[in-house]
Amino acid sequence: MAIAATTAFLAGASVLGSQSPAFADEKPAVPDGIYETDDQVMADLAKWTPVKDSESVMGLPTGLDDKQVNLSDVQGGQVNYDPDQAIKDAQAAAKTFAEDPNTKEPARESAKRLYEPVSGLKESANHTASVFTGKGAYKDEWTQENLDQLCNRQNHDSARVGQKPPCAFVGKLTEKYPVRGSAGDGLAGGGKLTYKISSSVADEKSETEGWSIGGKITPKIGDGKSEIPVEASFAYSYAATSTKKLQSTLETDVEINVPDGKKKGWLEPRGNGAYYTGYIVYRQNNDTEQRMVAVPARVYVQARDTTSPITWFKRVM
Repeated sequence: MAIAATTAFLAGASVLGSQSPAFADEKPAVPDGIYETDDQVMADLAKWTPVKDSESVMGLPTGLDDKQVNLSDVQGGQVNYDPDQAIKDAQAAAKTFAEDPNTKEPARESAKRLYEPVSGLKESANHTASVFTGKGAYKDEWTQENLDQLCNRQNHDSARVGQKPPCAFVGKLTEKYPVRGSAGDGLAGGGKLTYKISSSVADEKSETEGWSIGGKITPKIGDGKSEIPVEASFAYSYAATSTKKLQSTLETDVEINVPDGKKKGWLEPRGNGAYYTGYIVYRQNNDTEQRMVAVPARVYVQARDTTSPITWFKRVM
């Protein structure tokens, strides 16, 4: 049976719709100093763009990693996150989202569907998927729908215009500020490296005007003559109650003076966000019963306190 139309949720929404299109950002896109160790890089990023130990994303996250995630890896090991607790956390996050004064309709009523049971239907035990192999490969046991179909199904209920099925992600921090490629092969000590860098941000739009769910970031770097290949575009999500929107950056000239005695100098782009591992949680129902479902997943979430997608570090070794 298909999910009843009474269960709905705005996919991947945050409270960004109430904010102006640009924000001041104190953190420089390219720090002045030279960095010799990863620890130095991580320490400064922690000051400029702090990330939380856990995060929630409303709807199906744009920053969802399609790589396989096993339930055993999420329940134990580094993450140690119980799926029943994740369901409670997702419902609490949805309640906070719904009660936030910045949250507009239809997102407010949509969020309630995650933590308010469907009236008249029996509540069955929670269900947890054993593995995630991609949002297209996952199939719900009751409907055989994949996650795109589940969380982004078109709503035909005239009483709930603009809403979508109730989905959310909750996860714990597993990887901070990932490296997004590097500039060329670097240069041995005693020389100068010159680059032109920029980054473009393409936000995806929800079907409700003024709401943003995340999108893609494309770092660009050149030597003044041609573009140097770096890691391809990567997707990101905004946290559920994030209020700062990412901004593209204009082309900037960067010079690195590699000191004598150093083996190599290079420019290293780091994403201003983190990967979280946890569960996509949704409410499923048929004509007679309903249950909460948790699916293991890994998602990249943009740091809340910056509008800059990338920080470029001058590195030497």
